[in-house]
Amino acid sequence: MAKRNEKDLKVETNNKRELIDLKEFMLLNAEKQDEKIKEKLESMYEGKYKIEKKHIEKVLNICFDTKDNEIYLPGSLKVAKNGSKLVFQFKKNGNLGLIILFALAFLFLGGFATYSGVQYLGRMQMNQDLDGDGIPDLNIDLDDDGICDINCDIDKDQKPDRNIDYHNNRKPIFNVVMEDGTIFNKINQDIDGDGVCDINCDTNNDGWPDMNIDYDGDGEIDLDRDIDGDGIKDLDLDVNGDGICDINCDEDKDNVCDKNCTNININDNGGGTSEDGNGGIDFTTADLVVIYDNQDVINAENIYPDDQVGQGVNTSIPDLTFEVTNTTNKVLYYDLNWIVNQNTFESNNFWYRVTSDNNGYKQDWDTTPWNNETFATRIAIEPNNTQKYTISFTLHGTGEEQNYDQGKIFNAKVQVKLLEE
Repeated sequence: MAKRNEKDLKVETNNKRELIDLKEFMLLNAEKQDEKIKEKLESMYEGKYKIEKKHIEKVLNICFDTKDNEIYLPGSLKVAKNGSKLVFQFKKNGNLGLIILFALAFLFLGGFATYSGVQYLGRMQMNQDLDGDGIPDLNIDLDDDGICDINCDIDKDQKPDRNIDYHNNRKPIFNVVMEDGTIFNKINQDIDGDGVCDINCDTNNDGWPDMNIDYDGDGEIDLDRDIDGDGIKDLDLDVNGDGICDINCDEDKDNVCDKNCTNININDNGGGTSEDGNGGIDFTTADLVVIYDNQDVINAENIYPDDQVGQGVNTSIPDLTFEVTNTTNKVLYYDLNWIVNQNTFESNNFWYRVTSDNNGYKQDWDTTPWNNETFATRIAIEPNNTQKYTISFTLHGTGEEQNYDQGKIFNAKVQVKLLEE
């Protein structure tokens, strides 16, 4: 399928319009949602542009945004979420070039050729695509008036200086020029004067903040927080760029993960570290991603046998739930290991059970270990697939007194280890 340039798309298809009813869309499974978006994009582009996975993901992000929002795809295709509707429509392309030519001719006759030439050259720098993906990145003119609205490069160094957006959301978030000329929510803020950036830090010097993001300009860090100053994002990681935490979410801001906890951290260079000490891991590029739905450490303490339910004692132990995702196009294999911090049970009656979906590992009730051990080996996970796990626990009742197991402790976690092929 041949790729057409953006100019051709604007001229030939700028009157098309497609809709998705989000109420019906949310009832579809993930595969059907992808197919629905691809169908709309193919209808808009009419075979003139190759639909890639990243385009579908951008549209999915806006579908699940809690607020009305909009994004732009190649060929100035605008996708806007308006209430319960998702609207696909090409941005209208006025005859700006023709207007400029007429203006140039008129001003030249008036003796202002030099000035007008500068203005013309300035407009020629609008809507620059820095990474070659067909989507404008720099000096974005949203309304075709020849004036930069988003990611404006003031000093011509190919980096945005004013009205900088966040993950290509086409909204001024950083270095916003206010009506009185002041700058709101500046990047690279050094709050304590130690010469090191504290808020909205551009770690790779490309003009866009990457770490310690203050999304709403209130002076508080909202996303991608580095809590220990080592230059690695630790908490509140926004993976898909929708302004909402996806993994390692610290909901009460006590510097401890509360939701979607994973052993992957993303650093300023797009790499990262895991609990195993392996470098070069990124949520978007890692082969295997593990996300814990709650704290990944099981801490069972002062548990009574399950045959004493209803007798006013604690017999309930929260499940450990997590998911493993293969982000590659090949089958991967991994082991499941117990990392035991403490187990003071004296009998074999403290049990665990493993359930999963999508051909993950399953196991009926068995005794929890006293030491580190591998309890599942070489589990296969299909390409671009996710397996969800639930590990349940119980102190098995024997129908007799079990004082030897009361007040005991089991503290451990499950490690998912990718096997090297």
